[in-house]
Amino acid sequence: MRLFVAVDLDENVRNNIWTLSEELAGMQGLKIVERENLHITLQFLGEVNKRRCELVKDELGKVSFEPFKIKLAGVGAFPSATSPRVVWVDVKEGKEELKRLADNVYEKLRRLGFRRDKEFVAHVTVARVKRKNPNVPKLLSKYAKAEFGEMLIDKFKLKQSILRPQGPLYKDVGVFEP
Repeated sequence: MRLFVAVDLDENVRNNIWTLSEELAGMQGLKIVERENLHITLQFLGEVNKRRCELVKDELGKVSFEPFKIKLAGVGAFPSATSPRVVWVDVKEGKEELKRLADNVYEKLRRLGFRRDKEFVAHVTVARVKRKNPNVPKLLSKYAKAEFGEMLIDKFKLKQSILRPQGPLYKDVGVFEP
């Protein structure tokens, strides 16, 4: 099964981000992340068999953290606003705490041989740019200072990604609280 560790967004933040997503949905060449799939990835694990999945759950159960708040505001793009491939919402407050949580997850899973494919950057992916669209940088500028709300991080999840032609389906495999 294809797994990743993530923080789900609360309904208020999800609804606020969806305003941006709806504007992006009207642009050609973009693939929007489905409303119910909006999240912050702490670590992507890839294909994992059932036995190893149990070991992952055991290690994630050892992650300790204190609940903390994050504030989501502003948008950006990887690799850059002028040449966007991924459009994302930024974590403005709570970034350090989120990085500590992601690092803690990584330290536990590293024992099982998992590695990061890239350095952790706190963000919510809202769209993938499949074909260059000159309107994307304009929209990034429009939403540069937009506020999407704040929420409490009091749990994280091990999620399964089931790939389907109409888009991925995410299923909770484990929920971990402090």
